[in-house]
Amino acid sequence: MSQAFELDNALGVSEAPRRPPSAFSGRLIALAAFLAYAALMGGAWWAVLRVFPASISLTVLGRTLDTDSVHEQLNNAFLIFMLLPTALWIEVAVVGWAKSSARQLLLDRTPSTKTDLAVFLLGQAHVLDVVGRLLTLGAAMVSGAWLHDWLTRTTGVSLASGTAFLPLPLQIVVFFFVYTFFDYWTHRTDHTRRFWPLHRYHHSAEDFAVLTSVRQHPAAFTAIFVINFPMAALGAPADVMIYVNVVVVCIGFVIHSKITSDWGWVGRWLVQSPHHHRLHHKLDMSTPTGHFAMAPVWDRLFGTWYDVGEKGLPIGVDTPYRHGFLVPRDMLRDYLHFWIGLTGRRNDGPKSDLAFLGTAPLPK
Repeated sequence: MSQAFELDNALGVSEAPRRPPSAFSGRLIALAAFLAYAALMGGAWWAVLRVFPASISLTVLGRTLDTDSVHEQLNNAFLIFMLLPTALWIEVAVVGWAKSSARQLLLDRTPSTKTDLAVFLLGQAHVLDVVGRLLTLGAAMVSGAWLHDWLTRTTGVSLASGTAFLPLPLQIVVFFFVYTFFDYWTHRTDHTRRFWPLHRYHHSAEDFAVLTSVRQHPAAFTAIFVINFPMAALGAPADVMIYVNVVVVCIGFVIHSKITSDWGWVGRWLVQSPHHHRLHHKLDMSTPTGHFAMAPVWDRLFGTWYDVGEKGLPIGVDTPYRHGFLVPRDMLRDYLHFWIGLTGRRNDGPKSDLAFLGTAPLPK
Protein backbone atom coordinates (compact mmCIF):
# COMPACT_ATOMS: atom_id res chain seq x y z
CA MET A 1 0.00 0.00 0.00
CA SER A 2 1.43 3.41 -0.93
CA GLN A 3 2.26 6.11 1.61
CA ALA A 4 -0.14 8.51 -0.11
CA PHE A 5 -2.97 5.98 0.25
CA GLU A 6 -2.13 5.43 3.96
CA LEU A 7 -2.13 9.19 4.58
CA ASP A 8 -5.53 9.56 2.89
CA ASN A 9 -6.94 6.83 5.14
CA ALA A 10 -5.48 8.48 8.22
CA LEU A 11 -7.05 11.82 7.29
CA GLY A 12 -10.36 10.20 6.34
CA VAL A 13 -10.01 11.20 2.72
CA SER A 14 -11.61 8.74 0.29
CA GLU A 15 -10.94 8.47 -3.42
CA ALA A 16 -13.65 10.09 -5.51
CA PRO A 17 -15.69 7.48 -7.41
CA ARG A 18 -15.16 7.41 -11.13
CA ARG A 19 -18.18 8.66 -13.00
CA PRO A 20 -19.22 7.03 -16.24
CA PRO A 21 -19.05 9.18 -19.35
CA SER A 22 -22.00 11.56 -19.51
CA ALA A 23 -24.58 11.54 -22.26
CA PHE A 24 -23.20 14.93 -23.30
CA SER A 25 -19.69 13.56 -23.77
CA GLY A 26 -21.13 10.68 -25.78
CA ARG A 27 -22.84 13.18 -28.05
CA LEU A 28 -19.59 15.09 -28.47
CA ILE A 29 -17.74 11.90 -29.43
CA ALA A 30 -20.48 11.03 -31.93
CA LEU A 31 -20.34 14.55 -33.36
CA ALA A 32 -16.56 14.35 -33.72
CA ALA A 33 -16.86 10.97 -35.48
CA PHE A 34 -19.54 12.35 -37.82
CA LEU A 35 -17.49 15.45 -38.66
CA ALA A 36 -14.44 13.27 -39.33
CA TYR A 37 -16.53 11.07 -41.64
CA ALA A 38 -17.98 14.12 -43.40
CA ALA A 39 -14.50 15.58 -43.87
CA LEU A 40 -13.22 12.27 -45.24
CA MET A 41 -16.16 11.96 -47.63
CA GLY A 42 -15.81 15.60 -48.69
CA GLY A 43 -12.12 15.11 -49.45
CA ALA A 44 -12.80 11.92 -51.39
CA TRP A 45 -15.62 13.66 -53.31
CA TRP A 46 -13.35 16.60 -54.19
CA ALA A 47 -10.57 14.24 -55.33
CA VAL A 48 -12.91 12.09 -57.45
CA LEU A 49 -14.33 15.16 -59.20
CA ARG A 50 -10.77 16.22 -60.06
CA VAL A 51 -9.86 12.78 -61.40
CA PHE A 52 -12.98 12.03 -63.47
CA PRO A 53 -13.93 14.30 -66.38
CA ALA A 54 -17.43 15.76 -66.62
CA SER A 55 -18.10 13.82 -69.82
CA ILE A 56 -17.03 10.38 -70.95
CA SER A 57 -17.16 8.68 -74.35
CA LEU A 58 -16.78 4.90 -74.56
CA THR A 59 -16.77 2.60 -77.58
CA VAL A 60 -18.07 -0.88 -76.85
CA LEU A 61 -18.51 -3.48 -79.61
CA GLY A 62 -18.38 -0.77 -82.24
CA ARG A 63 -20.99 1.37 -80.50
CA THR A 64 -20.09 4.73 -78.97
CA LEU A 65 -21.68 5.69 -75.66
CA ASP A 66 -21.54 9.33 -74.56
CA THR A 67 -22.53 10.91 -71.28
CA ASP A 68 -22.19 14.48 -70.08
CA SER A 69 -23.51 13.81 -66.56
CA VAL A 70 -20.56 12.11 -64.86
CA HIS A 71 -20.17 14.80 -62.21
CA GLU A 72 -23.92 14.91 -61.65
CA GLN A 73 -23.98 11.17 -60.97
CA LEU A 74 -21.00 11.50 -58.63
CA ASN A 75 -22.74 14.31 -56.74
CA ASN A 76 -25.82 12.11 -56.31
CA ALA A 77 -23.69 9.22 -55.06
CA PHE A 78 -22.05 11.51 -52.51
CA LEU A 79 -25.47 12.55 -51.19
CA ILE A 80 -26.52 8.92 -50.77
CA PHE A 81 -23.34 8.03 -48.84
CA MET A 82 -24.02 10.93 -46.47
CA LEU A 83 -27.66 10.06 -45.69
CA LEU A 84 -27.28 7.10 -43.33
CA PRO A 85 -24.40 8.55 -41.23
CA THR A 86 -26.30 11.84 -40.96
CA ALA A 87 -29.44 10.06 -39.72
CA LEU A 88 -27.42 8.00 -37.23
CA TRP A 89 -25.74 11.12 -35.89
CA ILE A 90 -29.03 13.03 -35.56
CA GLU A 91 -30.38 10.12 -33.50
CA VAL A 92 -27.28 10.05 -31.25
CA ALA A 93 -27.53 13.82 -30.75
CA VAL A 94 -31.15 13.44 -29.57
CA VAL A 95 -31.20 10.20 -27.58
CA GLY A 96 -27.50 9.74 -26.70
CA TRP A 97 -25.06 6.99 -27.63
CA ALA A 98 -26.33 4.46 -25.05
CA LYS A 99 -29.83 4.36 -26.59
CA SER A 100 -28.82 4.81 -30.23
CA SER A 101 -29.29 2.55 -33.23
CA ALA A 102 -25.57 2.85 -34.00
CA ARG A 103 -24.63 1.30 -30.65
CA GLN A 104 -27.30 -1.39 -30.95
CA LEU A 105 -26.30 -2.34 -34.48
CA LEU A 106 -22.60 -2.50 -33.55
CA LEU A 107 -22.63 -3.90 -30.00
CA ASP A 108 -26.05 -5.15 -28.93
CA ARG A 109 -27.94 -6.53 -31.92
CA THR A 110 -31.37 -8.09 -31.34
CA PRO A 111 -32.82 -10.69 -33.75
CA SER A 112 -34.99 -7.94 -35.26
CA THR A 113 -32.09 -5.53 -35.83
CA LYS A 114 -30.06 -8.39 -37.31
CA THR A 115 -32.77 -8.65 -39.96
CA ASP A 116 -32.58 -4.89 -40.57
CA LEU A 117 -28.82 -5.12 -41.03
CA ALA A 118 -29.02 -8.18 -43.30
CA VAL A 119 -31.64 -6.54 -45.56
CA PHE A 120 -29.57 -3.34 -45.71
CA LEU A 121 -26.40 -5.20 -46.74
CA LEU A 122 -28.26 -7.32 -49.32
CA GLY A 123 -29.79 -4.15 -50.72
CA GLN A 124 -26.44 -2.39 -50.98
CA ALA A 125 -25.06 -5.44 -52.82
CA HIS A 126 -28.08 -5.23 -55.21
CA VAL A 127 -28.98 -8.84 -54.40
CA LEU A 128 -32.53 -7.82 -53.49
CA ASP A 129 -32.85 -5.91 -56.78
CA VAL A 130 -32.25 -9.13 -58.71
CA VAL A 131 -34.56 -11.10 -56.42
CA GLY A 132 -37.25 -8.45 -56.77
CA ARG A 133 -37.14 -8.61 -60.56
CA LEU A 134 -37.56 -12.37 -60.44
CA LEU A 135 -40.38 -12.38 -57.86
CA THR A 136 -42.33 -9.60 -59.59
CA LEU A 137 -41.88 -11.24 -63.00
CA GLY A 138 -39.92 -8.24 -64.25
CA ALA A 139 -42.32 -5.54 -63.03
CA ALA A 140 -39.65 -4.17 -60.66
CA MET A 141 -37.56 -3.16 -63.71
CA VAL A 142 -40.09 -0.48 -64.64
CA SER A 143 -38.82 2.96 -63.69
CA GLY A 144 -40.34 6.41 -63.75
CA ALA A 145 -37.75 7.62 -66.28
CA TRP A 146 -38.54 4.73 -68.61
CA LEU A 147 -42.29 5.38 -68.30
CA HIS A 148 -41.79 9.07 -68.99
CA ASP A 149 -39.81 8.35 -72.17
CA TRP A 150 -42.32 5.72 -73.29
CA LEU A 151 -45.30 8.03 -72.79
CA THR A 152 -43.52 10.81 -74.66
CA ARG A 153 -42.73 8.53 -77.61
CA THR A 154 -46.23 7.03 -77.64
CA THR A 155 -48.22 10.24 -77.36
CA GLY A 156 -45.79 12.51 -79.20
CA VAL A 157 -46.29 15.04 -76.43
CA SER A 158 -43.43 16.23 -74.28
CA LEU A 159 -44.48 15.72 -70.69
CA ALA A 160 -42.33 18.50 -69.30
CA SER A 161 -43.22 19.60 -65.82
CA GLY A 162 -45.51 22.59 -65.46
CA THR A 163 -43.42 23.66 -62.49
CA ALA A 164 -40.20 24.17 -64.48
CA PHE A 165 -40.48 27.96 -64.06
CA LEU A 166 -40.21 27.64 -60.28
CA PRO A 167 -36.88 27.84 -58.42
CA LEU A 168 -35.38 24.42 -57.66
CA PRO A 169 -36.07 24.54 -53.87
CA LEU A 170 -39.73 25.33 -54.49
CA GLN A 171 -40.01 22.54 -57.08
CA ILE A 172 -38.62 20.12 -54.49
CA VAL A 173 -41.27 21.23 -51.98
CA VAL A 174 -44.08 20.92 -54.54
CA PHE A 175 -43.05 17.47 -55.73
CA PHE A 176 -42.43 16.29 -52.17
CA PHE A 177 -46.11 16.81 -51.43
CA VAL A 178 -47.12 15.36 -54.81
CA TYR A 179 -44.93 12.31 -54.12
CA THR A 180 -46.31 11.88 -50.60
CA PHE A 181 -49.89 12.04 -51.94
CA PHE A 182 -49.29 9.04 -54.21
CA ASP A 183 -47.17 7.34 -51.53
CA TYR A 184 -50.14 7.67 -49.15
CA TRP A 185 -52.34 5.63 -51.49
CA THR A 186 -49.53 3.14 -52.10
CA HIS A 187 -49.26 2.63 -48.35
CA ARG A 188 -52.98 2.18 -47.90
CA THR A 189 -52.99 -0.32 -50.76
CA ASP A 190 -50.18 -2.23 -49.04
CA HIS A 191 -52.37 -2.51 -45.92
CA THR A 192 -55.27 -4.14 -47.78
CA ARG A 193 -55.82 -7.86 -47.22
CA ARG A 194 -54.44 -8.93 -50.59
CA PHE A 195 -51.19 -6.95 -50.46
CA TRP A 196 -50.55 -7.02 -46.71
CA PRO A 197 -48.27 -10.14 -46.63
CA LEU A 198 -45.58 -8.34 -48.66
CA HIS A 199 -45.78 -5.14 -46.59
CA ARG A 200 -46.06 -7.15 -43.37
CA TYR A 201 -42.36 -7.97 -43.68
CA HIS A 202 -41.58 -4.32 -42.97
CA HIS A 203 -44.01 -4.23 -40.03
CA SER A 204 -42.52 -7.39 -38.52
CA ALA A 205 -39.77 -5.31 -36.87
CA GLU A 206 -40.07 -5.72 -33.10
CA ASP A 207 -37.96 -2.69 -32.23
CA PHE A 208 -37.05 0.39 -34.20
CA ALA A 209 -33.58 1.20 -35.50
CA VAL A 210 -32.61 3.62 -38.26
CA LEU A 211 -32.11 0.70 -40.67
CA THR A 212 -35.68 -0.54 -40.09
CA SER A 213 -36.57 1.90 -42.85
CA VAL A 214 -34.94 -0.38 -45.46
CA ARG A 215 -36.59 -3.59 -44.18
CA GLN A 216 -38.72 -4.04 -47.30
CA HIS A 217 -39.79 -7.19 -49.11
CA PRO A 218 -38.11 -7.39 -52.53
CA ALA A 219 -41.40 -8.41 -54.17
CA ALA A 220 -43.31 -5.33 -52.99
CA PHE A 221 -44.40 -3.65 -56.22
CA THR A 222 -47.40 -1.39 -55.60
CA ALA A 223 -45.26 1.78 -55.73
CA ILE A 224 -44.39 1.00 -59.34
CA PHE A 225 -47.99 1.61 -60.38
CA VAL A 226 -49.28 3.99 -57.71
CA ILE A 227 -46.25 6.32 -57.70
CA ASN A 228 -44.14 5.77 -60.82
CA PHE A 229 -46.95 6.01 -63.39
CA PRO A 230 -48.49 9.26 -62.05
CA MET A 231 -45.12 10.91 -61.46
CA ALA A 232 -44.04 9.94 -64.98
CA ALA A 233 -47.25 11.37 -66.42
CA LEU A 234 -46.61 14.61 -64.54
CA GLY A 235 -43.14 14.80 -66.04
CA ALA A 236 -41.33 15.39 -62.78
CA PRO A 237 -37.77 16.58 -63.64
CA ALA A 238 -35.14 13.94 -62.91
CA ASP A 239 -32.95 16.22 -60.79
CA VAL A 240 -35.93 17.34 -58.71
CA MET A 241 -36.99 13.74 -58.07
CA ILE A 242 -33.45 12.85 -56.99
CA TYR A 243 -33.59 15.53 -54.30
CA VAL A 244 -37.15 14.53 -53.34
CA ASN A 245 -35.97 10.94 -52.91
CA VAL A 246 -33.06 12.15 -50.79
CA VAL A 247 -35.54 13.97 -48.53
CA VAL A 248 -37.84 10.93 -48.40
CA VAL A 249 -34.98 8.56 -47.53
CA CYS A 250 -33.74 10.91 -44.79
CA ILE A 251 -37.20 11.18 -43.26
CA GLY A 252 -37.60 7.40 -43.51
CA PHE A 253 -34.40 6.86 -41.53
CA VAL A 254 -35.38 9.34 -38.82
CA ILE A 255 -38.99 8.18 -38.28
CA HIS A 256 -37.76 4.59 -37.82
CA SER A 257 -35.14 5.72 -35.30
CA LYS A 258 -35.25 5.61 -31.51
CA ILE A 259 -36.30 9.25 -31.34
CA THR A 260 -39.77 9.47 -29.78
CA SER A 261 -40.64 13.13 -30.44
CA ASP A 262 -43.92 14.15 -32.07
CA TRP A 263 -42.26 17.31 -33.53
CA GLY A 264 -45.10 19.58 -32.44
CA TRP A 265 -47.12 21.26 -35.19
CA VAL A 266 -44.56 20.19 -37.82
CA GLY A 267 -45.26 16.53 -37.03
CA ARG A 268 -49.00 17.15 -36.96
CA TRP A 269 -49.21 18.85 -40.36
CA LEU A 270 -46.05 18.90 -42.50
CA VAL A 271 -43.78 15.87 -41.95
CA GLN A 272 -44.64 12.67 -40.09
CA SER A 273 -42.85 12.39 -36.74
CA PRO A 274 -41.13 9.32 -35.22
CA HIS A 275 -43.89 9.13 -32.59
CA HIS A 276 -46.70 9.01 -35.14
CA HIS A 277 -44.87 6.48 -37.28
CA ARG A 278 -44.49 4.24 -34.23
CA LEU A 279 -48.27 4.52 -33.76
CA HIS A 280 -48.58 3.30 -37.34
CA HIS A 281 -46.42 0.23 -36.49
CA LYS A 282 -48.31 -0.62 -33.31
CA LEU A 283 -48.75 -4.28 -32.41
CA ASP A 284 -52.22 -3.85 -30.90
CA MET A 285 -54.65 -3.82 -33.81
CA SER A 286 -57.83 -3.72 -31.69
CA THR A 287 -58.31 -0.32 -33.34
CA PRO A 288 -57.34 0.31 -36.98
CA THR A 289 -53.92 1.71 -37.75
CA GLY A 290 -53.48 5.12 -39.32
CA HIS A 291 -50.71 7.60 -40.13
CA PHE A 292 -49.98 6.27 -43.62
CA ALA A 293 -48.57 9.48 -45.10
CA MET A 294 -45.11 10.96 -44.77
CA ALA A 295 -46.94 14.31 -44.99
CA PRO A 296 -49.70 14.22 -42.30
CA VAL A 297 -51.94 16.57 -44.27
CA TRP A 298 -53.05 13.58 -46.41
CA ASP A 299 -54.01 11.53 -43.34
CA ARG A 300 -56.03 14.46 -42.08
CA LEU A 301 -57.78 14.94 -45.41
CA PHE A 302 -58.66 11.25 -45.82
CA GLY A 303 -59.57 10.40 -42.23
CA THR A 304 -56.62 8.28 -41.10
CA TRP A 305 -55.08 10.68 -38.57
CA TYR A 306 -55.25 9.62 -34.92
CA ASP A 307 -53.45 11.89 -32.46
CA VAL A 308 -53.69 9.41 -29.59
CA GLY A 309 -51.37 6.72 -28.26
CA GLU A 310 -48.58 6.48 -25.73
CA LYS A 311 -44.93 6.89 -26.61
CA GLY A 312 -42.84 3.75 -26.81
CA LEU A 313 -45.76 1.38 -27.28
CA PRO A 314 -44.98 -2.18 -28.55
CA ILE A 315 -44.64 -2.61 -32.31
CA GLY A 316 -44.70 -5.61 -34.64
CA VAL A 317 -47.22 -8.12 -36.01
CA ASP A 318 -48.90 -11.22 -34.60
CA THR A 319 -47.64 -13.41 -37.44
CA PRO A 320 -44.55 -15.36 -36.26
CA TYR A 321 -41.14 -14.37 -37.65
CA ARG A 322 -37.77 -15.97 -37.04
CA HIS A 323 -35.76 -12.78 -37.59
CA GLY A 324 -31.98 -12.87 -37.56
CA PHE A 325 -29.46 -12.77 -40.41
CA LEU A 326 -31.08 -15.63 -42.36
CA VAL A 327 -33.81 -13.61 -44.05
CA PRO A 328 -34.82 -15.85 -47.02
CA ARG A 329 -37.18 -18.07 -45.01
CA ASP A 330 -39.41 -15.22 -43.81
CA MET A 331 -39.27 -13.52 -47.22
CA LEU A 332 -40.28 -16.70 -49.03
CA ARG A 333 -43.09 -17.42 -46.57
CA ASP A 334 -44.51 -13.90 -47.02
CA TYR A 335 -44.23 -14.18 -50.80
CA LEU A 336 -46.18 -17.45 -50.76
CA HIS A 337 -48.70 -15.90 -48.36
CA PHE A 338 -49.29 -13.15 -50.94
CA TRP A 339 -50.24 -15.69 -53.62
CA ILE A 340 -52.19 -17.83 -51.16
CA GLY A 341 -54.18 -14.78 -50.11
CA LEU A 342 -55.24 -14.16 -53.71
CA THR A 343 -57.11 -17.48 -53.55
CA GLY A 344 -58.93 -16.50 -50.35
CA ARG A 345 -56.93 -18.76 -48.02
CA ARG A 346 -55.45 -17.88 -44.65
CA ASN A 347 -52.28 -15.84 -45.03
CA ASP A 348 -51.97 -13.85 -41.81
CA GLY A 349 -52.11 -14.18 -38.04
CA PRO A 350 -50.59 -16.31 -35.25
CA LYS A 351 -51.57 -19.60 -36.91
CA SER A 352 -50.72 -18.63 -40.47
CA ASP A 353 -47.62 -20.85 -40.50
CA LEU A 354 -49.87 -23.83 -39.73
CA ALA A 355 -51.90 -22.88 -42.79
CA PHE A 356 -48.79 -22.40 -44.92
CA LEU A 357 -50.37 -24.35 -47.79
CA GLY A 358 -53.55 -22.28 -47.58
CA THR A 359 -55.86 -24.93 -46.17
CA ALA A 360 -57.94 -22.50 -44.10
CA PRO A 361 -60.11 -19.67 -45.50
CA LEU A 362 -59.39 -16.10 -44.55
CA PRO A 363 -61.60 -14.73 -41.78
CA LYS A 364 -64.45 -12.57 -42.96
